[in-house]
Amino acid sequence: MERRESLKLMSGFAPMIFLPTSTNIISKNLDSSELLQMFSIRMKSIETHCYEIFKSLPIADFNFQPTPEIMSFGKIFSHIGLGLEIYSGVLDGSTPVKEPDSINRSGVLTYLENGFSHFNNVLMEQEDKDLFSYNHHYPDEEPWKELRISEIVLLAYSHVTHHKAQATVYLRLKNSTPPKWRF
Repeated sequence: MERRESLKLMSGFAPMIFLPTSTNIISKNLDSSELLQMFSIRMKSIETHCYEIFKSLPIADFNFQPTPEIMSFGKIFSHIGLGLEIYSGVLDGSTPVKEPDSINRSGVLTYLENGFSHFNNVLMEQEDKDLFSYNHHYPDEEPWKELRISEIVLLAYSHVTHHKAQATVYLRLKNSTPPKWRF
């Protein structure tokens, strides 16, 4: 069989590797309180990994920026903190704490820690019965009006994941070994 034909044939089977198996990670009977607990555990884990990445780059490289168009290493982490402040504000009505103007390591770390602390506290204050509701502080504003509380939590998680992966690439560019990934 010609190589192109065999690749074409194999590509038809590729989507099958993403089909669910009979082993479920999450129970089909998962209730809202279990989901809230799962969110809390995952956010704590991602927070720990975020600090590990943050501390992996030498201080001298903290403002490393691969190209002028993208954020520096330090700016990534203040941006993560700002995102957490914004998502917290959607859930609790607070005004986001302003992102630091200067990018110094200790100031960014404090801002990041405060962002995680605020978000985790707000997360634990959520009523599990409301996780699938639109009962948050900006229910009529874009882009929040179409998002349930659970989706805002997932948005926060995916935002942090996206940017810590970006920071991991920066570590590689500076020949630093990233910390072991964690879920």
